[in-house]
Amino acid sequence: MSNGRGVQYVCILVLLLVFFALPHRGYGQRQPDGEGLLTFSHPSIGQYYIGVVFFGDDAYLPLGEILSLTEIPSTPSTNKFGLQGFYPSPKETWMVDPVAGVLILQGVSEPLPADDFYLGEQELYLEPSYFSKIFGLEFSVNPFNLSMTMKSRNVLPIDEKRKRETLRKQIQSKGSGQDALEMRYPLERKIVGLGVLDYNLNVDNSSRKSSFGLQMRAGAEILGGDFQVNMNGSKNNVGQTVNLSGMRWRYVLPSGLAPERNALLSSVTLGQISTSSQTFSAQLTGVALSNNPLIPRRELDVFVVDGYTEKDSEVELLIGGQLIDFMRADEVGYYRFNAPVTYGTLRLTLRIYTPQGEIITQEKQLQIPFTFLPKGFVSYNFQGGKLMNAPDSLASDLLGHADFSVGVTNAVTVRAGFDYGDYVGVDRTRSSFGISTRLFQQYLLDVDYLPSKFYRVNASVFYANNITISAKTTDYFTQPQEVNGGTKPLGDGNLNVFVPFQLFGKFSGIRIGGENIWLQDGYKGNLQADFNYQFGRVATRFNYRAQVMGLRVTDNLSPEFTPGILLSSMTYSLPRSPILPVFIKGMFFRAQAAYNTQTSQLSTVNVEVSQTLFTSGRFTLSYDRNIVNKSGAIQIGFLYDFNFIRSASQFTGRKGDYSIRQSLSGSLALDNQSGKLLPSNREQVNRSGISVRMFVDQNENGVFDEGEAIIPAKGIRLDKSANMVLGSDGILRITQLQSYWVYRLEVNEDALPDITLAPKEKVIGFMADPNRVKSIDIPLYRTGVIMGSIQTETAEGLQGVGGLRITLQRMGDEEPLETIRTFSDGGYYAFGLLPGKYTLEIDPKQLEYMKVSATPSILEFEIKALADGDYVEGLDFLLKRKE
Repeated sequence: MSNGRGVQYVCILVLLLVFFALPHRGYGQRQPDGEGLLTFSHPSIGQYYIGVVFFGDDAYLPLGEILSLTEIPSTPSTNKFGLQGFYPSPKETWMVDPVAGVLILQGVSEPLPADDFYLGEQELYLEPSYFSKIFGLEFSVNPFNLSMTMKSRNVLPIDEKRKRETLRKQIQSKGSGQDALEMRYPLERKIVGLGVLDYNLNVDNSSRKSSFGLQMRAGAEILGGDFQVNMNGSKNNVGQTVNLSGMRWRYVLPSGLAPERNALLSSVTLGQISTSSQTFSAQLTGVALSNNPLIPRRELDVFVVDGYTEKDSEVELLIGGQLIDFMRADEVGYYRFNAPVTYGTLRLTLRIYTPQGEIITQEKQLQIPFTFLPKGFVSYNFQGGKLMNAPDSLASDLLGHADFSVGVTNAVTVRAGFDYGDYVGVDRTRSSFGISTRLFQQYLLDVDYLPSKFYRVNASVFYANNITISAKTTDYFTQPQEVNGGTKPLGDGNLNVFVPFQLFGKFSGIRIGGENIWLQDGYKGNLQADFNYQFGRVATRFNYRAQVMGLRVTDNLSPEFTPGILLSSMTYSLPRSPILPVFIKGMFFRAQAAYNTQTSQLSTVNVEVSQTLFTSGRFTLSYDRNIVNKSGAIQIGFLYDFNFIRSASQFTGRKGDYSIRQSLSGSLALDNQSGKLLPSNREQVNRSGISVRMFVDQNENGVFDEGEAIIPAKGIRLDKSANMVLGSDGILRITQLQSYWVYRLEVNEDALPDITLAPKEKVIGFMADPNRVKSIDIPLYRTGVIMGSIQTETAEGLQGVGGLRITLQRMGDEEPLETIRTFSDGGYYAFGLLPGKYTLEIDPKQLEYMKVSATPSILEFEIKALADGDYVEGLDFLLKRKE
């Protein structure tokens, strides 16, 4: 009996030893003094309740939950009780192992004391200092109001994710909003619309003569088309001259404003025009017809970008550094984009965010000239009329030109051109043919052929690493002949290569090029090389140029190099540091020298100093010295941009001579709404402008009436660049707009002087009228206010509930507008609501925690557009206990 009890005691003792020896959550470690829920708020994360454990007044924080909220990548450790990962870079690894009691940072192990962590049933809790040590997260806990805040020394993954989501929402809103953009102010054609006048006045005075010059260019709208004319006048010691030029009228059809369509006819032009021939251009007085869109085509093709990566990765497509599209890789890691191929130099970038937090970047570069047409598109230009300044020897001064281009595929465009008239030559006709191709997406090849004249081949490539190679060769069919005392060339060619690289961590590059002309008795050409580099704030550039010639002796060519010139320049800009005197902050210095390799001495030297004065002015002082001729010149210049005019003054002094030039330039535009002339320091002919009047619509009729208050503010955003000036009359004038272009105008409520004002429509569209200032009125209304309460049923009756969160969301929006908190009596309010329909919902997590339900669960209401603002009350919720 006693032996049996002994065996039982031994078994129990062994079991106890095993039990305590094995890792066990909840045993073998000190127990917390309590638990709690802390309110945690962060701009990118939002507001959450974080469960913590307390040891005295110290709160230990949940490692897994915080890493999940911040999206710092982590995986379970080998024993499943700890966590491991890398942050902020893949090389900075970490691991927390509570079972082994170790902390490993970048391969270096250190002890993790048992008093610094608590291993709970579902979470590992750490003392807050470890979050700072491992992740750079600084936490501040207030145990009295049960709240917690966080600061980060690094950019958190959740911050980057929110930025990407914001950009993606902007892309989605633009993608859906461009089609749905309401054209509130379409093109308005006028029989006669007085418009703009550009001018440039020059006064020159020297020791030898003086002169006066005036150039003016006027633009207007006549018979629904844009009209312009130039006037040039001059006066000097000899006499005076005045002449008109550039007079033309152009009517743009609606089809010319849709670049995505292949129009039959887009524009008709009358007056002084130039032929559009690429090889033979002439000035005519006549008529021109074209089906080319006035607004340039932006997209040519769709380029498929696809590949494989880790599954569930976020993949972004950027074009020119701007986010264009995004997607998530599927279960096998496949992604596919249909990238729009636009004209010009196109840099495609793939940015992949893996679930482990890695960022993978891939780049590709394309080059698409505007000579390419979309597949199936046909473009043409017709010009005909009388030659301007035609030679008297011509039997007829009439000339006609026509050219056609056809998009065979998106990568192949063929073209042909024809000229007819005595000016062309003895045959009275001239034709040209060409083809543009894009090989392997990024290699460009152009071939031009003129029968009995020449053929030309041009090839270029622009790689993603910015290496550029271009080459051109021309072969002439005509026999060599003496022209102006020289021999007509047999052919010519050039080659240019640019190779960028990094030197001592700084971007640099070298450009090497050469040109050659083949002659009957030899050849001649030139070689050149450029190199640039920047040392801190000092930028340097070196350029070498030399000519090379060869003479034919029997069957051999003997090359001969002529002396070269080495140009070197250095620029330096002083910083705008507060420790520097005001008069030298941002000062610009530049020095340049030319070195002759034949004489082995400097030939010219130039020194220049430039400084900004009075915010909008710039003073320049320079000195040029020709060492060979032993002569020099000093130049002093001052440029100032007033809001209404630009003034440029320059003095040049040499030994025994001087010259002074004063120039005034600017423009005047007529604001038809106010009848005022609007001066500007920039040209405005062939451009457009708008005058935006924002006002409080007191009678709610949507139009401006006398006596209604004008709101002066720069509260306007455009989707394209422009120049904005707020007038003393409270009207915002926006100039430098492209004629006939469609603009997206958005009202920025944050820039309005009264926070209670808002427009009924935040975004509208308009088309810029040519050579005119268009008037746009934006009515504003007072925003709305809402009030309500949340009450719960008790034995004593209804009682207000404080501290609850209510989500306010505008119908149709994906994200909440704001979160409202109830006061201690259960009441709440919100203001600044734009007209529209909204919903209110109590935080479901709080309702679940309180074990209650709300009636109604979601409350809907509408803010109406009223001049005095809408006031909605009685938005009440009733809470009931769940059974």
